[in-house]
Amino acid sequence: MKAKFPISNFQFQHSHVSLPLDSSLINWLAEDILARDPEERDLSRIAVVFPGRRPALYLRRELGRLIGGPFHPPQIFDIDSFMAYMAGKSPGGSDRRDAGQVELLHLVYTTARGLGADGEHLSLPAMTSSFEGFFFWGLKFLDLFDEFGTELVPPALIKQAVPAALADAGITEEARGLWPILPGLYSKWLDTLAENSLWSRGEKYRIAAEYIDGQEWSFSQIYLAGFAALNQAEEKVFSVLTRLGIARAVVQDGPSPWRTSDAKWKHLERLRSVCHGTWDLEITKSPNHQITKFHQGFDLHSQIQMAEDVFARELEGQGKLAPDQEAVVLPRPEPLIPVLSRLFENTAVPYNISMGYPLERTALAQLLDSIFEAQEGKVDGKYYAPHYLAVLRHPYIKNIQLHSPLTLNHQITKSLATDPHRHTRTNQSTNQPINQSTISSFRSVVHFLEVWLVREKRSFARLDELEKAIAHLDEEDSPASQFLSLVHQMCFRAFEGLKKVGELAMALKRLLEWTVEYGTATGYPLTDEFMTAMVGLLDELESGPVAKETASVPGLHSLFGHLVRQTRIPFQGIPLEGFQILGFLETRCLKFQRVMIFDVNEGVLPPETRPDPILPPDLRKHLGLPDKKQAVEISRYHFQRLLAGAEEVYLFFSEDKGQVKSRFIEELIWEAEKQAGRRDVIPIHSPVMIPRPRIPSAFPVTKTPQIMNFFSSFTFSATALDTYLSCPFRFYAKYILGLDVPDTIDRDEIDPLLVGNLAHNILREFYLPWLDREIQFEADYDNDLVTKSDMALEGIFGSRAEWSGSVRLFREVLLYRLKNFLRLERKYAQGHQLMGLEVSCKMDLYLEGGRKVRVKGVLDRVEKDKKGLVWVIDYKTGSKIQMPRATVASKVSGREAIKHEIISFQLPMYLLLCDQHYDLKSGWSGMNAALYGLRGLADSSNLNALQTILFKQGDSRNEIVKGIYVPALKIIIDEILDPEIPFAHDPSDFGYCKTCPYSRRLCKVG
Repeated sequence: MKAKFPISNFQFQHSHVSLPLDSSLINWLAEDILARDPEERDLSRIAVVFPGRRPALYLRRELGRLIGGPFHPPQIFDIDSFMAYMAGKSPGGSDRRDAGQVELLHLVYTTARGLGADGEHLSLPAMTSSFEGFFFWGLKFLDLFDEFGTELVPPALIKQAVPAALADAGITEEARGLWPILPGLYSKWLDTLAENSLWSRGEKYRIAAEYIDGQEWSFSQIYLAGFAALNQAEEKVFSVLTRLGIARAVVQDGPSPWRTSDAKWKHLERLRSVCHGTWDLEITKSPNHQITKFHQGFDLHSQIQMAEDVFARELEGQGKLAPDQEAVVLPRPEPLIPVLSRLFENTAVPYNISMGYPLERTALAQLLDSIFEAQEGKVDGKYYAPHYLAVLRHPYIKNIQLHSPLTLNHQITKSLATDPHRHTRTNQSTNQPINQSTISSFRSVVHFLEVWLVREKRSFARLDELEKAIAHLDEEDSPASQFLSLVHQMCFRAFEGLKKVGELAMALKRLLEWTVEYGTATGYPLTDEFMTAMVGLLDELESGPVAKETASVPGLHSLFGHLVRQTRIPFQGIPLEGFQILGFLETRCLKFQRVMIFDVNEGVLPPETRPDPILPPDLRKHLGLPDKKQAVEISRYHFQRLLAGAEEVYLFFSEDKGQVKSRFIEELIWEAEKQAGRRDVIPIHSPVMIPRPRIPSAFPVTKTPQIMNFFSSFTFSATALDTYLSCPFRFYAKYILGLDVPDTIDRDEIDPLLVGNLAHNILREFYLPWLDREIQFEADYDNDLVTKSDMALEGIFGSRAEWSGSVRLFREVLLYRLKNFLRLERKYAQGHQLMGLEVSCKMDLYLEGGRKVRVKGVLDRVEKDKKGLVWVIDYKTGSKIQMPRATVASKVSGREAIKHEIISFQLPMYLLLCDQHYDLKSGWSGMNAALYGLRGLADSSNLNALQTILFKQGDSRNEIVKGIYVPALKIIIDEILDPEIPFAHDPSDFGYCKTCPYSRRLCKVG
């Protein structure tokens, strides 16, 4: 059935066609192309123009299926190549060549410099004083000028629109920014492109539209297929081609179960209005068996988890997949790698990828970014250790493999001989070959350097120092320091002192070639595509006029970072077979039986639009440029068209941490609820969270004779006993196996243990002058605190010149807390007798049956107050204060009861050690203990904010110590030494398990 309605007074041989949303545009085109002469095999005089490239593959495939033999296909264009084709046929168009983004960026820079030199535009000289200061704006200008070209905005209109927009926006002359320079700069830009015989995308569109009337066409018919909206240049081309009677427009519109009732799609109405001729409305009966499921996760990984079930179920029993059967659609490209690894890695299903993947998401870009950071963080020739290690830890570097000793020897000799920045050499001869043992041990070299930097407390280090540090690892046939020197040359020294863009590009290319030749980079998925895109960008930087431009290290980093962020890796998706993994725009004109769309969230679909720093909404309005609403409307159209053509649709979205479902999903739900007359008619599926079984541990560890022998020389500390109280298995892993979390040099993340050690060291030095004397705070104690704090910080982080921003911020926080602490201390501790600082104590503890064990502890501070009461003080920098809650009525018959009542043995053990060490013999009534917290003091004047006291007034101290603390201590040690009680995991505290370093790999509870 066809419905015909005229658009103009013209009548042509073929009417334009409006197909239903759920129809197959590709199938219709193939049938219509062959309908004139089904036996024709030469279709080369027919042209088909699509919005994008991918439909061409499907059209050729469908024509081949219908013809069933060899044929000459139509000439199929995407709209960009069609406009380029027409621009090339314009006067002088054949002499022009395409220019890359980097070349155009430098050209707009030189254009702006020339315009600024005349003094008319006062804001340009500052902007164009250096390429480093201009390139950010240059990238924005390129995008803007391309839009001016595609929307046919002449310089004269810009000149008229700027004053009107300024007036409407209420912007003063002083705050007018870059607006006034746009007319002159754009006009000059068009002249510069013509003078240099170069094309930009916008210029191709502008020229194609300008000369469309005078073109001669070799095509008998042109199909303009699958367009949803047109820019001004496209509108003019469509208008002329349809007026000439050689073009036929085919769109998808009309009714569909997926089309919301208020969707009017003004962009399609506009498209029909510019096409001369009549329109046929094809009406087909929609299938009634569509399945739609909505899946709500809390992040991307939960979305993929739900998709795994769908994926496995739908592929079960499937044979060879046709390319129009299954599609995974990614509105943003970042999930590509997780989707491939989770859904396709362990299957034999062939797949195509067709999308632009951001180069900045690749490991390659991350390596180069780390190299820039290392250069930026360098101080006086010394590299910041975390930046240095980030380069060495990168998989492309730590897995370097040099397959030929002779090749390596030549490489080292050549690199060291030609290095202008290398002033020192190791003692190893470059004639010494490096064999496979060096190769396999480079990971060990990196690990050794990590340990060395921590042990030496080096936040900054010179490269030659690091080479000397591993010199003792050298062997006759395996000089590790020479191998490290080569890595230093390729990753660090080659970039020192670089100022020109071309020199930077050359050094980066050498590094990439090195990692490809000697590394494992090519063994990673998609590396060939990543490498090709990166080398293409570096070639542009190295060979063009931009190569001679100079910039600072941060400027070079910023330039490279901006270009990488704008670069997309074009996966072509051929040969056409199997599962289709597509970007959202790659689905245009295509139809699939089953579709899975991820990330259907607001800000992703429709995509978020960012403010334009050059062209705000007011000026866009005066220039007649499309606004944000049109972009949203076009996204809505493509979304509903894709859904309409599918038999099964699975929509995945996240709702957590500020993420909300897309307005498009909300509209579909609302439409279904309106039709049903009630709410909650669409079920939302959530991920099935299977509770993990509580595993006590991989196995309870039996106490072997070797373990029991270990305890013969073991000295118990309060920390060890507290660890056992919380989890016997963790005690076993830490103290018997000797496993612990290694120290790191990544000082940008200040380790809580480091905070505690620093605070203890600073307070020890602060109180040291009063040891064995009365504490007497001086008026200038603040200055003394600052001096001692800076000395302690320099001992850890090096000289102040080497401190990172994180360390400087940490210093301010540390001083703030210590000053508040001492402000309260001055009121309380003035006149106290300081008996000891960081007192190391040991004593014998006799268990039942006369068995003796050793216990130990370090008392942060011991003092006697004005009343003669001896205090044991322990500093706490963390937020968690653990104090015993035991009373004389407490029961301490086993570990569980002791864990509940004692909580921590720290202060009770410190009292025992203090009494033994000082031989006080005064009874427990003459002693007390307290934890002094350094957090949350602020402006408080209350001593209780500072102290958490062990014994409160009225406590029966002798009964608690002798009847509770000492028996509990002996019970726990007896249990540890009991060969019949294994070391088992305690699952009662999930939070404690979550932070345990052994929970995943050793204990398995994680």
